[in-house]
Amino acid sequence: MEPVTQLDLQALPLSGLRHHCAQESDRFFHRQEHDPRFCYELFRRAMLERDDGAWACIYHQYQRLVLHWVERHPTFHAAGEEAQFFLNRAFEKMWLGITPDKFPTFTDLKALLRYLQMCVHSVMIDFARQKESQLVLEAVEESGPQLAVQAAAPAAAQNTAVEDRIAANLDRQALWQWLQEQCKDAKEVAILEGMFVLALKPREVQDHYPRLFNSVNDVYRVKENLLARLRRSEKTQDFWDYA
Repeated sequence: MEPVTQLDLQALPLSGLRHHCAQESDRFFHRQEHDPRFCYELFRRAMLERDDGAWACIYHQYQRLVLHWVERHPTFHAAGEEAQFFLNRAFEKMWLGITPDKFPTFTDLKALLRYLQMCVHSVMIDFARQKESQLVLEAVEESGPQLAVQAAAPAAAQNTAVEDRIAANLDRQALWQWLQEQCKDAKEVAILEGMFVLALKPREVQDHYPRLFNSVNDVYRVKENLLARLRRSEKTQDFWDYA
């Protein structure tokens, strides 16, 4: 059989290209000699030519791999979302991220798949950060009625312009960064990460950080001290006034 040229690849109908891509991918996963050019051509048509049919083939071919990456990600089990949710977000991010002018910088299939894996990591980290910010806000709001009224202000941005929604989201990210800076020691950092990032219960926090907490009561004590100090802080008040 004569070797396939680039012109041959570009002349292949989409159905044939999809078949060869699946076949070569199967050989790769069985550690057999394989030709990645068929799958790369699918990406070229999808990203460079913006071919929706080629993009659908890519989604079909790589969805199991992406689901594997999602389910193995350290933030997945605490996310509270189905793996399919992150699968779709990752593919959307790739589609938007690799524009026709950027595609030539991806010279082989490995580079494209590394980018796709990076998209999985990115969307899952972004989701975890948004969730942790919301959990911290809720905890502070529950601990202080006055702060609750002021903290609710960014929520009104849901009915404003897109620019205002982005600004509100940035304010929450700034708040989360500021809260981390207020932690006095490793125990308080662990409370923020354990209870508000990983959504762990106090007993689970102790199990997760056994060297930091001697008991569940210790977890409660550190949490209450941290929240009480935030309520008393003038800087907390200044932050809400600014936000």
